[in-house]
Amino acid sequence: MVLRKRYSFLFIPEGNGRSREVRIPRWSVLAAGGALLVLLVSAGLYLVDWAAGAAWRPGGSALAVENERLRETIDRFETRTASLQQELDRVFKYQQLIARTVDVEPLDAQARAGGIGGRTPLTLAGDLPGHSAALDLETLLRQARIQQRGMTALLDTLAARQEVRDRIPSIRPCDIGWLSSRFGMRLDPFTGQQAFHRGIDFSVPVGSPVRVTAAGVVAAVEKDRGFGRVVRVDHGGGVTTVYGHLNEATVHRGQRVGRGEVIALSGNSGRSTAPHLHYEVRVGGRAVNPLVYILDTYAIAD
Repeated sequence: MVLRKRYSFLFIPEGNGRSREVRIPRWSVLAAGGALLVLLVSAGLYLVDWAAGAAWRPGGSALAVENERLRETIDRFETRTASLQQELDRVFKYQQLIARTVDVEPLDAQARAGGIGGRTPLTLAGDLPGHSAALDLETLLRQARIQQRGMTALLDTLAARQEVRDRIPSIRPCDIGWLSSRFGMRLDPFTGQQAFHRGIDFSVPVGSPVRVTAAGVVAAVEKDRGFGRVVRVDHGGGVTTVYGHLNEATVHRGQRVGRGEVIALSGNSGRSTAPHLHYEVRVGGRAVNPLVYILDTYAIAD
């Protein structure tokens, strides 16, 4: 095709009108063609823009913006999930340390790490955005439940041990005074003969507070020919304690008492040569040496 310098167009009107020739330079034709091409391209791009949702424009389409927002949310979610995992791991280490310290069976680390339980996720869902974080959260929730059960068992064990400890007569029955007579064979102060002393004596002034040496139930408040006014406390497991030569009891039969609680005031009742407190520990009805059980210097409970 030969490009001419100019093009002539002949207009012939209907009727008796005079014909007219119009000459158009080549550059005008090219400019018009270029303009038409630009319009066609623009129209095409507009259609593509409408069909694709304007994803190519700065800022993207509404769908692209929403997807980006969701990605950012998922990223934050995964970051927080990782932080939660670190915190649970830290708590788990302390829990294991406490268990070993108090000689309790530690929580199984493999069972805890796997988070045993729950449903198996669908394989198809593995490709979905955020699915990994969702699985991590499910695992963390199962781990938290396992750790909670382990902590509950640990607390129950410690509570049971504390209850047993509270029922062991491990403190002095009085705040003041000195040990005037020990457990075992001694000279009877009335007969001068060798006799077995079933407890220990504390020399204390009349009216001194007498404290129960372990938690239990008051089994008896009575008068005895030898021990005078007596309080007996049952601590369970066949362990009882006896407090004799009292001036006054401040508890009644059947009353529950806590370790270190005042149950009487010392005196000089019964077969006694001077004010003092007679104290016994009996296991299965047999008197044992109370000094073996006394761990604390003072009667006040720790």
